[in-house]
Amino acid sequence: MNTADNEILHNIIEIQGCVIQGRSLKALLHNNIDFYLKKSDADIITIYMNEHEKVNLEYILEEHRLFAHLVQKYILTKKKLNWGNFVKDCENHFNSDRHYLRIDHLNQLFKGILTQKETDAFTSELQMKEAVLMPMYAFDKQEKIGYICFIFKTKREIDLEKLKGVQLLFQTLLQPLYDTNHNIVYTRCSRVDDNMRLLTEQEKRIVRKVLSGQSYPEIAEILSVSINTLKTHMKHIFNKYNVTSKIELQKKLNSPI
Repeated sequence: MNTADNEILHNIIEIQGCVIQGRSLKALLHNNIDFYLKKSDADIITIYMNEHEKVNLEYILEEHRLFAHLVQKYILTKKKLNWGNFVKDCENHFNSDRHYLRIDHLNQLFKGILTQKETDAFTSELQMKEAVLMPMYAFDKQEKIGYICFIFKTKREIDLEKLKGVQLLFQTLLQPLYDTNHNIVYTRCSRVDDNMRLLTEQEKRIVRKVLSGQSYPEIAEILSVSINTLKTHMKHIFNKYNVTSKIELQKKLNSPI
């Protein structure tokens, strides 16, 4: 194992150790942005995870918030990022032995989600010259749990071995935290007890989303219910478990991995 491999392995162990202690994965990744960008030579790293058949775009690693700002401008304020639509145009590239896709325009990433005009503007404002997209797999090496995209803002010689090392790093980090049954990333080292015998099916869906860190407005939109209806459900859930807060509920229902 070379020095670079040792550094990546050390980072995986360190991050997983912190997650086991209950620290937020998102915060830990952001604390290590410089490490990931240096290891890949990329200007921006974006991670797209399948969460309830929607694209989770929380993991954006960049020195400045340009990509995050443009995602908000062009996508999140207008569109629902459907996972099926997102992967539809890139699946064919990864069905064989091909493990990466080089792209030079964001239309190749967001085709079917944004118009050509929107992706033209997005690409121009981002000043993207090239990007490399790689899938990330579950433990079975068959199911894709997400994609990682390395974005370069200047023309350069891209070291694919470096990118594969960083891709493996994130895949290794996310595999044990990803629930393939419910399509959700557990950002801390705890999982909902699937029994939850006191709850209705709708209440179970709500609890899983609450404990994954999603806000009430986000959950209400996903489940197509009003905020007031959601709050009523939460009141019933609290009463069933004799708790008064989400923190107390988490302690009741979660157990360490």
